[in-house]
Amino acid sequence: MTEVTPPVVLSIGGSDSSGGSGLQADLRTFAAVGAYGATVVTAVVAKNTRAAADVLEMTPPVIAGQLKAVLDDLPVAAVKTGMFASADGIGEVLARAKAGALPNLVVDPVLLNEGIKSRRQIAMALERLLPYALVATPNREEASALLGWQVATPADMAQAARELVSGGPQYVVVTGGDLVVGTEALDAVWAAGEERYMSAPRITARNVLGSGAVFSAAIAARLAHGDAVVDALTYAKGLVGRAIQDASDWRLGSGPGPIDVCGWSAPVI
Repeated sequence: MTEVTPPVVLSIGGSDSSGGSGLQADLRTFAAVGAYGATVVTAVVAKNTRAAADVLEMTPPVIAGQLKAVLDDLPVAAVKTGMFASADGIGEVLARAKAGALPNLVVDPVLLNEGIKSRRQIAMALERLLPYALVATPNREEASALLGWQVATPADMAQAARELVSGGPQYVVVTGGDLVVGTEALDAVWAAGEERYMSAPRITARNVLGSGAVFSAAIAARLAHGDAVVDALTYAKGLVGRAIQDASDWRLGSGPGPIDVCGWSAPVI
């Protein structure tokens, strides 16, 4: 059998001790999609399925050292950013992005994590990173924080995606989260002057921890495989829907648990 070297995807974000979100969710997703995952840790978050208890922020030199170690050695084909505990660490990533060292950059602007300090400062720093992104994936609340107005309806989501694209990313997906239109869960996409919605049947589920991380990680992994952006978006939305459905009966922890991106709920043959 001929072994094919998997594409490398770099995730830059926070470590979640529960394993449900952050870098841990990203690495599971990369593996599930057939990519090899490398990481740059921006923060270590002590959390479980109920809440975050404490955060240890990595200093800019530590972040810079990790970036150098990975990028000097591994053939990174795509990059995803997630949580930054403060605006300081974003500067190191921005410098690499400006140098063209972060291919197929997917920015997941995590702004609602309990461990984040100074959300407005982080949002302002992320605005400087967005022009270097191929894809940005804010949810409605994150889009609201970035734009300074409340994104509440499908029309708002489309407008928000349009405004965020004007700030630099080639593609913006504003995910609807718990917004339901009829029986559908909607995401608004804006790219190259074209507006569209992605929809899927709404799944009512308790376990949704890490669904945003899985979505952006799956996009990055498919881009690393060479997919066109729209194909990567479609794949990622389908993967998240299946992962939520497959984990609907899980009872991991006393709060909302993780989703089943690896297909562990499927019968073992």
